Amino acid sequence: MGFADQDETAALRSENADLRVRLAALGAEQPAPPARAPSTDERRYRRIVESAVDHAIIAAGPDGIITDWNEAAESIFGWSARQMIGRALSSIFTPEDIEAGIHEREMRFALTLGKAHDDRWHIKADGSRFFASGQMMPLSDEADRPIGYLKILRDKTIEEAHRREIETSRERLQFALDASALVGTWDWDVVGDLVYADQRFADLYGVDAERAAAGAPLGLYSAGIHPDDLARVQAEIEAALTTGEPYSSEYRTIDIKGDLHWVRARGRCFLGAEGKPERFPGAIVDITGERRRAARQAALLQIGDDLLSGAGPADYKMRALEILGETLELDRVGYARIDTGEETAFTASAWTREGCEPMPRSFDLAQFGPGFVPALRTGTVLVEDVTAHPATAEGAEAFLGFGVSSAAHVTVVENGRIRVLLFLHDRHTRHWAEDDVAFIREVLNRAWSFSERRRTQTALVEAETRLRLAHEAAEIGSFDFDLATGELLWDERCKACFGLASDARVDYETVFLPGLHPDDRERVTAEVAVVLDPESTGNFESVYRTIGREDGKIRHVHASGQTVVREGKTIRFVGAVRDVTEEKQAEERQLLLTRELQHRVKNTLAMVNALANQTLRRAPNVQEGLAAFSARLIALSHAHDILTQTSWTSAPIGAIVSQSLESHRTKDGERFSWSGPDIRLNAKQSLALALALHELATNAAKYGALSGEEGKVAIRWRIEGGDEARLVFEWRESGGPRVEEPSSRGFGSRLIQQSLALEFGGEVEIDYRPEGVVCRIDAPLHEDGDGGEPVVG
Repeated sequence: MGFADQDETAALRSENADLRVRLAALGAEQPAPPARAPSTDERRYRRIVESAVDHAIIAAGPDGIITDWNEAAESIFGWSARQMIGRALSSIFTPEDIEAGIHEREMRFALTLGKAHDDRWHIKADGSRFFASGQMMPLSDEADRPIGYLKILRDKTIEEAHRREIETSRERLQFALDASALVGTWDWDVVGDLVYADQRFADLYGVDAERAAAGAPLGLYSAGIHPDDLARVQAEIEAALTTGEPYSSEYRTIDIKGDLHWVRARGRCFLGAEGKPERFPGAIVDITGERRRAARQAALLQIGDDLLSGAGPADYKMRALEILGETLELDRVGYARIDTGEETAFTASAWTREGCEPMPRSFDLAQFGPGFVPALRTGTVLVEDVTAHPATAEGAEAFLGFGVSSAAHVTVVENGRIRVLLFLHDRHTRHWAEDDVAFIREVLNRAWSFSERRRTQTALVEAETRLRLAHEAAEIGSFDFDLATGELLWDERCKACFGLASDARVDYETVFLPGLHPDDRERVTAEVAVVLDPESTGNFESVYRTIGREDGKIRHVHASGQTVVREGKTIRFVGAVRDVTEEKQAEERQLLLTRELQHRVKNTLAMVNALANQTLRRAPNVQEGLAAFSARLIALSHAHDILTQTSWTSAPIGAIVSQSLESHRTKDGERFSWSGPDIRLNAKQSLALALALHELATNAAKYGALSGEEGKVAIRWRIEGGDEARLVFEWRESGGPRVEEPSSRGFGSRLIQQSLALEFGGEVEIDYRPEGVVCRIDAPLHEDGDGGEPVVG
C-alpha cells in the first residue's frame, strides 16, 4: 500500500463513526419511512462512499445481507448494486472460505474486536478470483447499537503476484546456494555497520551463524581475515566504498577451528544520492581446493626442474620432503629405515618447519602403541587424531610428546616386513583428503624412482587426483526444473554453459538433451533419471560436455543439484552449474608436461651415458677421464639452464655462447669476444653447440690461443645469402703458439664435427691454421612459424 492509499484510507476512517450510521440509514432493511428527499448529511456521506474509486465499500445488515454496494465494488467485483443488494455477504468469498466459515468469523471478530482485517482471495462475477486487502467493521446507530457491518477492501492482485514472484526467486536462489556447498553470501548495511550473512559465510570467518544472520559489525569478520592479508583487504573495501565500483578480492580467512581457507569475494557497494555508501552485498567462494591444486601442480613441476638441474640423489630426496612439507603445510616430513625386527626406526632424512623439534636419529616403534606396527604393514595409515585412531590411541602420549596430533604414514613393505617408513606430522588435527594422499604418492613415485629404485620395490602407486570442483568462482549458474509443469529455468550463466544467448528459451527435451555431447548424452540422461527417482538420495553431481548451439564450442560443465520430494513425488530439481573447461585443459597440459619431462630425462641420460663412455674410454688415466667428463657435464648443465628458462623451446645463440664459456673466461673478460644477430637454436642444437664450444675452449687452453698470456678468441656469427639465408658461425683463435694439425682426431674433434653437422643440418669445418684454429659452421636459416626471429635448420 502506498502513501496515497494510506491517506485515502485514513480519510475514510476519520468519518467512520458517522459513516456507519448514515450507511445504515441508507440501506438497512427496516420498515420504509415516508418518502422524503435525502438530507444534506446523507448526500455528503453518499458522495464520500462513491468517491472512493479504488476501495469497494459494502454494507450489510446484522444477518449478513448486503444493503449497500458502491461503484468501486461494481468495478472490482463485476456485479452491479442492483444484482448484489439483498444477497448474502458470503457470496463475495471463495467456496473454500465459505466452507471454513471465514465470513462468519470476520463478522464475529468485527463485533467483538471493533474490526477484522484480512488479506485473501475473493470471487468476481465471471467466476475468476482476485486478491484483496480488506477490513470489516460493525455498523452502529446513534445509540451505538450494532445494526450491521461495513466491509472495505481493495484489489491487491498485482501486488500479490509480484510478492509471490519475488518469493519464488528467493527460494530458487536459496536452492541453488544450498546445492553449491562452497558459496556464501553477505549483505552489509554500511550506515548501521551490520553485516547480514548466511552460515557458509560466517563459518569461513569463525563467526557464530545465529549472530551473522541477525547482523554483526564488520570488525567481527575482519578478525577472521589472515593478519598478512587484512591491511590489503581493508584498503580494497575502502576503495569500493568510495567509488561504488565492483569489488573483487582473494585472501585468506581462519575459521573457528583455526583452519585456513582461501576465499574469493565479489560484490558491489551501492551509493546513496549524496554519493555516500549505503549497502554492500556480495558473495564469497571457498577456493582453498583450487589454491592447493595450483600449489601442488607447481610443486610437481619444481621436482622436474630439480631433476633436470642434475641434483644428486640425497639433495633431490631432501627437496622432495621439503616440497611435501611446505605444500601440505605440515610441521615435519621425513623417512626412516626400519630394522629387521620392526622395533626401531632410524631417521635417514627429514625436513622440519622452523620452530619445530626434529625427530631423533632413532626411535622405538613400540612407544606408539601395540597396534601401530601392524597398521603400518598395510602400506598407508592416515590418522586424523592420534588420540582417537585405533592404531595410535594407546600410544597417543608418545605422539603428543613429539608435538604430533595428526599424522600420515606410508610404508614400503617387502615379504610382509616394513622396510621404509615415510612420516608426515602435523601439530593440529586434520583430515587427510583423497587428493592429499594422491599428491604424497605422486611425489614419492617421482623421488624414489630417481634415487632409490635399485634399493626398494615400492608399493606406492600413482593415484589419479580427483578434484571435486566447487562453486568457488563467480561463474556459477543455476537451474530450476519444475517437473509438475515441465518448465525449465536457466539463468544467464547456465545458458552460457550451453552456448546460448541470455534471452534464449530453454526446455529439457529440445535444448538440454541436444546440447549434451553425443558421447555423454546417454550417461547424463541415466544420471538424471536416477536422481529424479523419489527413492534416491536426491543429490546430483556430474561432469559432462556440451556443444554450444550458437557457437559450436565444446565446454566441460560441472553440475550439482538436489531434488525436492513431496508426498512421494519428485516435484522440483534445482542446482548449480559451472564451466570447468579451463581446468580440464589444465589437466591435459599437466599430463603433457609429465610425458615431455619423461622424454627429456631419457634423452639427457642417454647423452650423459654417451659422453661417459667416449670420454673414459679414451682417457689416458682415470683422473683425467673424470676431469674431462665432469667438465663436459658442466657445459651440458649450462645449456640446460638456458633451455629451462625458455621452457625448452629455443635459446638465443648469444646466451649459449656466454654461458658455455663462463668457466673459461678470465676476470677481465678480454680474452673472449663475440657478436652477431639474434638467432635462436632449438634444444638439440643448443646442447650440441654448448658441448662444441666447451671442447674448443678446452683445446685452446691446452694447446691453442688460451695456453699463453696474449692469445685471444673471437667468435662471430652472421647471416649470408638472399632468399636462401644461411648462418655462418666462426671460432677464430689468434695470438697463441704456432698451430700444427694433429696426426689423429680425438673424441672432442669428432664431437664437434659430427654433432654440429647432424643437429645444424649444415657443414662443419675445423681449420688448423698456423696462426690459430678456425672452426666454421655453415647451416641453412628460416624464420620461425610466427614470422619472428630466424632459426637454424
